[in-house]
Amino acid sequence: MKIPPIGYLAIAAIGIYFAKAWFPNGTAKTLCDTVASLERISCGEKILLAPPGGKIRRDKELGFAALKQKDYIQAIESLQRDWNVAKDPETLIALNNAKLDQTSSTNIKTIAVVVPSTQTPIFVANHLLKGVAAAQQEWNQSTRAWKLKVVIAEDSNDPNQGKKVASELVKYPEILTILGHYSSNVTVDVKDIYQQAKTVLLSPTSTADELTTMDDNSYFFRIASSNWVSTKEMADNWANKYDKLALFYTPNKKFSESLKKRFLAEVSGNRIVKEFDLTVPNNAEIEIAQAKAAGAKAIVLFPDAYTDAIERDRVLSIIKANRGQLPILGNSILADAYLFQVNPQWLKNLTISVPVHARDLRYIDAGKLNQAPNWWGVKSQIHERIINSYDGMQVLLAALDKSNNREDIRTTIGEANFSVRGITGKISFNGSDRAERIDTLVTPDCDANKCERFKPAS
Repeated sequence: MKIPPIGYLAIAAIGIYFAKAWFPNGTAKTLCDTVASLERISCGEKILLAPPGGKIRRDKELGFAALKQKDYIQAIESLQRDWNVAKDPETLIALNNAKLDQTSSTNIKTIAVVVPSTQTPIFVANHLLKGVAAAQQEWNQSTRAWKLKVVIAEDSNDPNQGKKVASELVKYPEILTILGHYSSNVTVDVKDIYQQAKTVLLSPTSTADELTTMDDNSYFFRIASSNWVSTKEMADNWANKYDKLALFYTPNKKFSESLKKRFLAEVSGNRIVKEFDLTVPNNAEIEIAQAKAAGAKAIVLFPDAYTDAIERDRVLSIIKANRGQLPILGNSILADAYLFQVNPQWLKNLTISVPVHARDLRYIDAGKLNQAPNWWGVKSQIHERIINSYDGMQVLLAALDKSNNREDIRTTIGEANFSVRGITGKISFNGSDRAERIDTLVTPDCDANKCERFKPAS
C-alpha cells in the first residue's frame, strides 16, 4: 500500500516528538532526568537539605544547578569547592554522582537513601547521609568493577509523605535497593510498598518490634537492634533499681508505643504509678509534682523519633522541671546535642539507651572506627546514626556486588551464611532483625560548666 505524502509527514512528526521526549540533547532519558521534576527525590540536581534559616552556600547552589543542566565540569568544580569548605554529605553525594555522569560509565548500580529534612532537626538527615556519602566515596574510589550512584529522597518523617516517596521510588527499576526510612513510625507504614515491589528496604535506625518478621520472603532488614533488646538492657541495668516509675511517652506513634509496651513487659506494669502524654503541652512543673505525689522514684522518657512537633520542647521542659532530683531514663532521641542547653547539674541523674556508642568496645571494631573519615568528627564520639548508616551501606554494597536485580539482593542478604563487618563488628540477620544484639546505656559527659558529649554508663 502506498503511503500518501501527508502520512510520511505525520510519521516524521511522531518520531520527532518521541525523540525529544526520550532523547533530549541526543542522549537517552535517564532516571535522573525523570526525577529532576519530582519535589522530594534528587540525584543532585536539587537541594533537599536546606540549612536552618534557608540560606544555601553559593558554591553548593551553583553545583546543583550545573548538575541539573548537565554541565558536569562546572558542577564538579563548584561542588568540590563547597565540599572542601563545608564537608556537607549532600554535596559529597552530588559530587560523586556528577563524576559518574561526566565519565558516562555504563557499569553503575543505583540505590536510594530516604531521610527526613523537615519537622526533624537537620542533623538527623546529615548523620544518615554522612554514612552513605562515605561509603559511596570509598566504593567509587576503589578498583571495584562497578560504581555506585545514590539517589536522595526526603519523607518529612511523615507516614503519608513516606508512602508517596516509596511508591515513586519503586517505579524505577534502576533503583535496586533502599536505605531508610529513619523513624519506625514511617517505616512501618511504607514497608509493604517495598515488599510488593520486591525491593529490599534496609533501615539503619528503625527499632519498633512491629517490624520484626521471620518470613523468609520479607524484603525488610534493619541494622539497629529491636526495642526488645534495648528495653531488656534498660530494665536489667537501670529500671530494676527503682520500684515506682513515672512514664512520659508519645501515644499512637510506633517507636514510642513499641518501647512502652516492651518496657512494661520487662518491668511489670504495676511499677508505673503515673503516665503522661508528650503530645499535650502541659506544665512540666505540675507534672513532676504529680509524679512525686504518686510515689515515683524515677522518670522514664520515651518520646517518638521527632514525629510530633512539640516532643523535643516537652522533653527539655521535663528535664528542666525535674532539676536533677529524680533519676531519668531516656530513649535514644534524648542523645542529641540539643540536650546540652540544659544546666549540667540537671543532667547528672540522666541515663539514655542508644543503639551503640563509639566508646563501647563490646560492640565496636576499633580498627574500622579508626579508619572512619575525619570529617565525621571526633572518633570516640561519632553519632550512632552515622555508624548505623555506614554499616547499613556495607550490607547493601556486599549484596549489590553479588546481585544485578532486586530479588537477587534479597536472596543474598537472606542467605544463612551472609555476613559483613562494619564499625559495629559482624552484621548478620535472623529474619528481618540483626542477629547480633547491641545496645548501650550512656550518660552525659559533663564538667561543672557544660556538657558536650556522652559516655558509656559505668
